[in-house]
Amino acid sequence: MVSKSKPLEIIQEPLRRLVKQRVEKLFLVVWPPLGETERLGIDVSFGFMLNRTPDRLCIVTTNKEDMWTPSIHYSDIPRDIYPGSLFPTRIKEWMDMSMKSNCLQTEYYDVTKVALFKNIASSRILSIELIGIVGEISPFGVKLVFSNDYILSTPISDGNTVETLFFNRNDNIQNFKTVGVIEHTTL
Repeated sequence: MVSKSKPLEIIQEPLRRLVKQRVEKLFLVVWPPLGETERLGIDVSFGFMLNRTPDRLCIVTTNKEDMWTPSIHYSDIPRDIYPGSLFPTRIKEWMDMSMKSNCLQTEYYDVTKVALFKNIASSRILSIELIGIVGEISPFGVKLVFSNDYILSTPISDGNTVETLFFNRNDNIQNFKTVGVIEHTTL
């Protein structure tokens, strides 16, 4: 059964506030995928430094309590940030369990200048869609739409996954078609 723990209104208002904001810096927010065998199993979200809140990191992800509902929260800008160019190497090392670190903590990768994200960094969020199952109160995903790209954030068994036009095209949304008919609702 799909969780209905959060009323739709709680999710909508914070997401609406993102519309028309410009992405100043863009981050991949990743829980180290120690021993994961599939890329779809990597818990990854996007973090944004936006023009209206440049001193905070806005993270769009999945609610860790119900593992279904989209979540948006703000945090301090992390002190430890990896360059985006290290993302593929570090992720592979975590998956292969060859990473030389014994410290599991959220990792932040600055992908603002990575070519795969050129249509998102420094762009404005034009609209936001909630993605859900027809007849269910809570959506399971959120799509941020830019003029030449998008960010799709959806739950996975261990957290969240994302995709864009050029990154991580894992088609996770197809997995939800087994639950019911998928609908997109523009905020």
